Amino acid sequence: MMSPARWATLLAALVASVPPVLAAQSASESKRGDENAWFQSPCLPDSVDDFEWTRYDLHGIRIRVPREVRHIKMPSVDELHFRIGQASMKMRLHRDASQLFRAYYTPQRTRRHCSGDIGGSLAEVISFGSGGAGDWGFAALWADADRGEWLTAVIHGNRVSDVTLLRKTLFTIVFPGERSGLRR
Repeated sequence: MMSPARWATLLAALVASVPPVLAAQSASESKRGDENAWFQSPCLPDSVDDFEWTRYDLHGIRIRVPREVRHIKMPSVDELHFRIGQASMKMRLHRDASQLFRAYYTPQRTRRHCSGDIGGSLAEVISFGSGGAGDWGFAALWADADRGEWLTAVIHGNRVSDVTLLRKTLFTIVFPGERSGLRR
């Protein structure tokens, strides 16, 4: 049996023998694995420092997004759309907003499904697409049974980094106790 001191010496020798390029490559691969871990486990919580992010409201529901994310103006007061790079996010609050979620929650598209806490409320969550080059997606559905409303957020894009950034914004959602009613 080796002593702890001998293990430490052996470990130090092994670390010293790894070329810096391989160590950097391994760290880069590890970071990429962490960045898209949500694809295999879509309910993984995420925390962000959103202090300088821009706030948007959708019928009293608040979300914060980074300044580099573009807000796309929509004619409907029931929707918010955002875009960064090749990724987009659609948020809809309405009595039939669950239809948007169901369009993505199909057996051929859905990668993983779970229920989790996003923004302090329980949401039905999926990752969709293949997770390969050019096919990343995330969708969440929150229900307000008291008002018969649904909030859906769907994110889709070609680069995992863009989709991941938009997914992080969903963890900034705040559902105030009293929301204004839907405007028709």
